[in-house]
Amino acid sequence: MILALTTSAFAQSSDDDEWVSVDSPRPASSSDSNTSYDGSNDSEFANDEDYASAYARYKTQTTSRSEISKQRSEGFSQSVFLGAHLQGGFNTFLGSHSDGWGAGWNVGGGLIIKISMFTKNFSLVPELTFNYRQYNYEKEMNDLYTNKAKINIMLFELPIMFRYTFEQYDFFAAAGLHLGLKLMGSAEYGSEPKAGVIADSDNGLKSTTEIATTNMEVGFAIEGGYMLTRNIHVNLRIVQSITNLLNQGLTVKQPFDKATLLTFYTNAGISFLF
Repeated sequence: MILALTTSAFAQSSDDDEWVSVDSPRPASSSDSNTSYDGSNDSEFANDEDYASAYARYKTQTTSRSEISKQRSEGFSQSVFLGAHLQGGFNTFLGSHSDGWGAGWNVGGGLIIKISMFTKNFSLVPELTFNYRQYNYEKEMNDLYTNKAKINIMLFELPIMFRYTFEQYDFFAAAGLHLGLKLMGSAEYGSEPKAGVIADSDNGLKSTTEIATTNMEVGFAIEGGYMLTRNIHVNLRIVQSITNLLNQGLTVKQPFDKATLLTFYTNAGISFLF
């Protein structure tokens, strides 16, 4: 009888053939040993307010650090834009003895930099551009002939514009300083007979050194523009120079030797920012 009771106290597992005592504690399963607090409703600590509060603070701090780092990197990339700028338009001269100078043309292109300052609406926008200009002069002297002249000049231009953007309207306005450094220049001058007048072969435009241009130009600029997209802008700019384009010390051709030629031009442009 004692043997029967002892034998019944043990049972043999049908799966792994191991003897298990009825009084022995159940071994911990792998799922139990790996259970940890994950902040979910399935966690054994999900209903523990202290653990839940600590986990929430941990997640908030981790997210905040990540967002700060992301915002810093994005903020820098969004505060400075580099791009390409293309422009073209018409120019003429204002100033004393500038009559006879009609409409010329100009075309250019280069780099543009947009740097946000103080607020997101205010920015500094310098440009580094190469601009080619042609000025045309024509004046009737009498019933026999017409004096004509032409100035061709290539400049390295540095507009420094201060821009304010009206984001709700996708519009911007700017004003600033405009500098130009001459890279090369040439001039032509001549007389052309009117119809029916017999002229010699020496008439017509010819290259001349008697009309000389200065090496530097200083002026002011204003502009308005529209943002087609965040990275594509179009603008209309007006520039007025305050320095004489003619080098009066080297210009001896009359009537230009006494002239003050202040460049005035209007350009339409497009910028591609990256």
